Amino acid sequence: MWFRPGVLIARRNVASRARRVNIAYPLYVVRDDTQFFAGYRPAGTTFKLASGRRGGPRDHIVLEWDGGYEDHTYPESFLELHRPGDAHSVYEFRRPSGEPDRWYVNLEAPWRRTPIGFDSRDLLLDIVIDADLSGWRWKDEDELASAVAAGTISAEHSNEIREEGLRAIGRLERRESPFGDGWERWQPDTTFAQPISLPTGWQELEPRQEITAESSSTGIGNANDSGRATT
Repeated sequence: MWFRPGVLIARRNVASRARRVNIAYPLYVVRDDTQFFAGYRPAGTTFKLASGRRGGPRDHIVLEWDGGYEDHTYPESFLELHRPGDAHSVYEFRRPSGEPDRWYVNLEAPWRRTPIGFDSRDLLLDIVIDADLSGWRWKDEDELASAVAAGTISAEHSNEIREEGLRAIGRLERRESPFGDGWERWQPDTTFAQPISLPTGWQELEPRQEITAESSSTGIGNANDSGRATT
């Protein structure tokens, strides 16, 4: 099952042991095939964040879920890029002008396709990359260290997460996909600017209702058939 360009899907961070969706946000599909996924989220998009008692560095971790969700708004637009099987995805954040502001590697469990989009599990450690790809730095190392200290992530798994990050940096330094694909030149169709919302069933751990044609847009921006960005 592939999602056609222009369809709105749900990207979710799922805590399978805790039996909840932690974060969910809608995303326009730009490309979806056996080799690559690209999605676009316009600025001002509302996302759902599990509510309850929080803790850990900067209170990012839900310690006790109260069964509800808070609405938050993303101030920036971004492209989300993923190669099937990778334990990370790459974000390209945009300025209001449409130019790149920064790139970001989100370390996470490999994606799982659902009838309404893709699920994953955040692995806490991230990487921030300069807009021109000239430099990078680790982000949220303290969150990963806190999880290891609490026993929710093993020291061995922590090392594996960091190794995955270094593999992504290796692709960056060699300008391999997605960093050498020209996605920074991709621009969305104007229909992508309209307010978007999550599809039905976003809060269900095993959603059953499939995405329909009615939840799609006609514009996919200036990507060619291969999904590589064009000028």
